[in-house]
Amino acid sequence: MATITPIIGADHPTPVGPSTQAGADHPNCGVSAELERTLTSVARAILRLDVPKSALAEGESIDRAGYWLLLRVSREAPVRLSDLAEQVELDLSTVSRQMRDLVTCGLIEKVPDPNDGRASLLSLSERGRAVLASVSEARRRALAKAIVGWSDDERNALAAGLLRLEAGLLGAKEAPFGEGTS
Repeated sequence: MATITPIIGADHPTPVGPSTQAGADHPNCGVSAELERTLTSVARAILRLDVPKSALAEGESIDRAGYWLLLRVSREAPVRLSDLAEQVELDLSTVSRQMRDLVTCGLIEKVPDPNDGRASLLSLSERGRAVLASVSEARRRALAKAIVGWSDDERNALAAGLLRLEAGLLGAKEAPFGEGTS
């Protein structure tokens, strides 16, 4: 059985052979097992980047899910709760609970939708923008530390590769495995 040398921070190589290659007829399946495992490890490391307490006022708290929703609202505002839930692919009740907490903390403003009096539009409050900016800056500093020894070309290649991977994953989500890929 062949092994693939770990790409990033792996504890051990991932065996790659006929028994581990789902969809073995796909030309990139040998890379896929290691890439998937590595990306999962990277995603977990990113998720462990906590919201720094220094970004919050006394008594304020925001978890990673709250940060993520603040980020999404900042990009989409003003946005209806149902549209936000659809965009983040979470159940409406889950997003509603999170938004209620963010509204209570004063990070999200809720105003009636002028086109539908039954619905509300969500956007960041001034405090929400300040917290988002502070937390985003702290996360960028943590990422900068992680790649401090990288050249500009390496950082640019990583960013370009991740954007390309995102586009490919979005395309793969929309097409059954094997269709639209070559």
